[in-house]
Amino acid sequence: MYTFFAIAFRNVFRNRRRTAFTLLVITFGAAALLVAGGFIQGNFEGLRERTIRNGLGHLQVFTTAYIDGGEERPLEHGLADHRAVEKWLGQQDHVLVTTAQVDFVGLISNGEKSEPFIGNGVEPEREAEMGFSLNLKEGEPLWEDGGEDQALLGTGLAASLKAKVGDVLTVMGTTSDGALNAVDVRVVGLYSTGIKEFDERALKVPLRTAQHLLNSDRVTKIIVKLDATRRTESVAAALVAGGLGPQGAGLGVKTWGDLAGFYKQVVLLYRSIFLFLGIIIVILVVLSAANTMMMSVLERVTEIGTLLALGTRRWQILSIFLLEGFLTGCLGGLVGLAFSYGLIHLLNAAHITLPPPPSFSTGIPLLVKVVPAMFGSVFVLLVSILSVSALLPAARGARIRIVEALGHV
Repeated sequence: MYTFFAIAFRNVFRNRRRTAFTLLVITFGAAALLVAGGFIQGNFEGLRERTIRNGLGHLQVFTTAYIDGGEERPLEHGLADHRAVEKWLGQQDHVLVTTAQVDFVGLISNGEKSEPFIGNGVEPEREAEMGFSLNLKEGEPLWEDGGEDQALLGTGLAASLKAKVGDVLTVMGTTSDGALNAVDVRVVGLYSTGIKEFDERALKVPLRTAQHLLNSDRVTKIIVKLDATRRTESVAAALVAGGLGPQGAGLGVKTWGDLAGFYKQVVLLYRSIFLFLGIIIVILVVLSAANTMMMSVLERVTEIGTLLALGTRRWQILSIFLLEGFLTGCLGGLVGLAFSYGLIHLLNAAHITLPPPPSFSTGIPLLVKVVPAMFGSVFVLLVSILSVSALLPAARGARIRIVEALGHV
């Protein structure tokens, strides 16, 4: 076997130009797969963490009535005595911080013009502990004990109302009892969510202001931050198994993955693109490898005939060509991995910013992840492709008749 291996190794470098071309195809194929895969993985992780930091948290606790049917009136199925639930949650393993939030909608007016909004009643100090991102464009953040009702406006909503920091606007909404209510708020800042359509409707007020407007001490949900995203599913299962504490009857948990519909759509799109790209690259590598091996067989017909005449078995001829394909795959895979590793670090060091995707107002930094499992998978894939590509030419070479081979010119 060692002799066959040595022969195959020597034959790989017999025609250096052709071997170099094959290795070049393999290298660029590996680079395309690894750079694209690393870029997609980097986007997945970045989008996942941005989604969590933009307000979803790792887990959210609702009443089961809210989960099952939503609400017709604000806080109709809200959480009562949420502080007791938060206290119990804070005692659980891997839970770092919790915060309550009220979701509501209504109209906001400057006295001359009214615009619909999508509002959140938040706890500013708790949100800061949660690590939620706030892309503040003007002014200052909310603060809970301001002594007056405050508001943060999305940049698009502020533009529609021609509102600026310091203006007093009127927020109108429907209470839990179905009555109309209004609260005057002072604009303390303008912020951007990064999504243009949402910026045109976004409003944040302190939790107490939202509860005052809706005439209720309930909250829509409790948002939970964990010490690691990978523990989301296990902690959710543990919380449900624990009944969500003494006040947990009628409560349910949703993970960030359950709530992030946009993230799921992006993941599905990117995976489809990567699959399509992978199929094209595999076809190109297979065609190149098969062509290389077929040319190698045609050039060595007389040599094959001589080996057969000297008593070499046909399966041994087959083994030599298969070993050539295997060695070419190993060599090309190693070169491809090394080139890809260097290219990934070069791209990351360039600090390239991509244009913003549709509906986003900010660009996305180009970040390509080095994923060890993906490197290993690509190496195995390339070796397998080259070995399989060599099978048909090798079988053809092994079937050559001795008389025809020796008389071949």
